Amino acid sequence: MPTKVIMPQMGESVVEGKVSKWLVKEGDPVTPDQPIAEVSTDKVDVEIPSPGGGTLEKILVPEGTTVPVGTEIAVIRDGKSEETQSETKTAVKKEEKLSPPPPQPALAPAPAPEAKEKKETLPEKREEKIEIDRLSPVVKRLADQYQIDLQKISGTGIGGRITKQDLLDYIKKENPQKTVSAPASPTEAEGDPKQKPAAPSSQAAFPPAEALSEYKIPQVAPKEGDQVVPFSRLRQMIAEHMVYSKRTAAHVTTVSEVDMAKVVRFREEQKAFVKDQTGSDLTFLPFVIAATIQAVREYPILNASVAGRSLIIRKEIHMGIAVETEKGLMVPVIRNAGEKSIAGLSRSAAELARKAREGTLTADEISGGTFTISNPGKNGNLFGTPVIFQPQVGILRMGEIIKRPVVIEAEGTDTIAIHPMMYLALTYDHRVIDGAPGNLFLHRVKEILEKGEFSL
Repeated sequence: MPTKVIMPQMGESVVEGKVSKWLVKEGDPVTPDQPIAEVSTDKVDVEIPSPGGGTLEKILVPEGTTVPVGTEIAVIRDGKSEETQSETKTAVKKEEKLSPPPPQPALAPAPAPEAKEKKETLPEKREEKIEIDRLSPVVKRLADQYQIDLQKISGTGIGGRITKQDLLDYIKKENPQKTVSAPASPTEAEGDPKQKPAAPSSQAAFPPAEALSEYKIPQVAPKEGDQVVPFSRLRQMIAEHMVYSKRTAAHVTTVSEVDMAKVVRFREEQKAFVKDQTGSDLTFLPFVIAATIQAVREYPILNASVAGRSLIIRKEIHMGIAVETEKGLMVPVIRNAGEKSIAGLSRSAAELARKAREGTLTADEISGGTFTISNPGKNGNLFGTPVIFQPQVGILRMGEIIKRPVVIEAEGTDTIAIHPMMYLALTYDHRVIDGAPGNLFLHRVKEILEKGEFSL
């Protein structure tokens, strides 16, 4: 029997996938669990294993095509001989010839033109609503960014779904100078001649690079000796996300210096125990995560997401951890981080970092974060100004811990001592968070770390 290869479900919020590359050709033999195709979503790239052994008989979805989850993308033929399959087909054809044709149903009288028009109108509206509910995150972000009414776009995807390309094509057709205004009021919709023209919207987004009319993008051509390195898909996604975040959120960064003396002492005392219990090294990251979680509980506005003109303050704390990999930056998420101990946070962070570098993260493990911590490591990292991971409103960046002479108070007297110091940089979205609460949040993280009152 032939075996169907299905586009898999790669996360709760993933509704479609793109066949990036076929690793085998039609007619090639395949074995069970052998990688046969690479599939990309807006969140993760994965390899699809063969669901059975045999020969890849037919590729139904070519490379570069995006299809919904559950779509049949290829067929694998098992070890049966061509002769057996031919006999089966012949038997089926004979059976079809012998079988009487099914009775034709009686034709119902055609409805009146008015009734027919009403019947067709209602399902169309229902289909549009269903389609918008199933849009991919990329399409939703683009629609929000350029304030596009999705009801005006005809989708070319499976079942009429609006794809990213549909949206880009629509943006290109629009006049770059045209202001995208808010939805019309009932009076405007009725076309009241007395209604004054709407003022240009201050919400209008800049046109995409392809639609620029005044500024001409410089053309860059390689010269002899230059190396041309095409962007990988992950690098393209990172680039698009970074530019989108900078254009969407009002970034403000504030920096605080933290005395890590008590954290360093606690870590030295407990790292052997944690290594024995969890198998992972106890780094400084779990302490910063724990301090951030406590501060988020006191300032929950930092644990929020922007949705249109509303703010969603999250109840659960899902901590994103920026991890550098050979392919590029990944941000896996520690789910329900507020329920974990220092040892538990250490174990989770180490496991996610390992999976990120091995390329085995699932879509659910890199989505749904509510706040992000970036730890670029040492080697000259004093501090930096991180970019907010959308749709979050804050990100905290760790600097290198360096021993420096500092002034401290001992028994009522100021004295100079050498302490391990670290800069923490908080970038927040000024659309949501003002300077005072942003500074108070960062100061609270500093206080918790300097007190060093942690438990495993």
